[in-house]
Amino acid sequence: MRVLIAEDELLERKAMRKFLEDNFSDLTVVGEAANGRIAIEMAENLAPQIILMDIKMPGINGLEAIESIHQRDPNIKFILVSAYDSFDYAKQAMKMGVKEYILKPSKKEETIRAVLRVKKEVMEDAARMEEHRHSSLIARELFLTKLMKYEVGTDTFELQENLFPGLQSAYFLALKYPQLEEKDAEAWTDYFGEDDYIYRMEDDQLIIVVLSRTGKDKAAVLKLARKLQMQLGPQAFIGAGYPTAKLEELPNAYHQAMQAVKHLEQIGNSNFGFPPAEQGRSNNFLEDILLEVASGNHANAIHFFSEWWREKEDSVEMLHELYFHVKQELQQRGIQPPDTGLPPEGDYQGWTDYLKLASLNVQHHYQSQDKMERAKKYIHDHFHEPISLEDVAEHAELSANYFSNLFKVSTGETFIDYLTHVRLKKAKEFLRSQQYTLKEICFMIGYKDPNYFSRVFKKYFSLSPKQYQKEILKK
Repeated sequence: MRVLIAEDELLERKAMRKFLEDNFSDLTVVGEAANGRIAIEMAENLAPQIILMDIKMPGINGLEAIESIHQRDPNIKFILVSAYDSFDYAKQAMKMGVKEYILKPSKKEETIRAVLRVKKEVMEDAARMEEHRHSSLIARELFLTKLMKYEVGTDTFELQENLFPGLQSAYFLALKYPQLEEKDAEAWTDYFGEDDYIYRMEDDQLIIVVLSRTGKDKAAVLKLARKLQMQLGPQAFIGAGYPTAKLEELPNAYHQAMQAVKHLEQIGNSNFGFPPAEQGRSNNFLEDILLEVASGNHANAIHFFSEWWREKEDSVEMLHELYFHVKQELQQRGIQPPDTGLPPEGDYQGWTDYLKLASLNVQHHYQSQDKMERAKKYIHDHFHEPISLEDVAEHAELSANYFSNLFKVSTGETFIDYLTHVRLKKAKEFLRSQQYTLKEICFMIGYKDPNYFSRVFKKYFSLSPKQYQKEILKK
């Protein structure tokens, strides 16, 4: 706890300093002021959290000094010290938020209690500020996430209004540089001036959204990109998205910045800039959107949809066509389309949500397929062990019930039937080799009871293992 003592009497100052240092191990006296003017200067330079202020001092008195300091930093707490028991002084001090008043000569217990009460206030204020800062950081992170995921709905606009009121323009930057870390961006505040910015490492790139209370043009964006690139050096590439005054267009700016940095890295003749003109891209937005949905890439799908939405030619027909083509594409791949129904024509958020859900269904389908392949491989590798459905579900990182249903849909068989077929197929191989006894084969394929093995074998092949061996010998 940082404390400043303002007292015109030298002995009083030294006595108070010694008293505080002797009784409070977690308290530091950062300065001593002999009058109100010096107290004001020290308060600005030393940033104390608590000031013990004498009222009667030459020149600027204690109350005047408190008023001046309070205007500059309302968070500083004051303990008023006076040899005069005057209610007028106390009343004036209370108007300025001063709650503690010590009479000289003060009793030791009284001074300790006063300092402890003010310390408690300082700590409570600090805790509230930290909680507010933490909530603000979470809100900023959420705001950036929504922009990067094309989720610009009512809640995104509310976040913007709360976090960045008076926003006039914004844009994205994507930075690629070896060993670049998220914490590096903390030191770049001078480059952004009065503009605010949020940043995050995404894979091996630093993504920054810059938010300004003034309008920004392309020249201003390039100027900042050049400054950052020169700071980082020749190995850095910085892609920029075009500045916009519309929040709903910011996700496109993110997409542009990502395109730009990728292009700059490939061509190598420039280290910063905007994305190239899209010459080779298809003019058929429907095809572009369908291709991205079918790939499970909702960000690109929404990007192309947003570009079309700005033009909105033949909107009703195109939207209906898009809806039914997405549904048809997913069904042909054996993927469940979103069950949200046809979004209203003018509901941009509804349509982007639909495209996102469709893309996520594609992702989920192929992730599930991958999990099923992992499950099948596990069964083939461990069929000779006493494995259970729960064992394989755990290996596939799924709950047992969900795994059971998904496995049946994927393979057309229950887990037990599939495991049995794998074991019996292997049993046939062993029987054909003529190298093992039936008892040995039984244990080699994961069964403990030879009689049970024989019954299962006969159920599936209408022959007992011995009969199967005899049929092989005949051939």
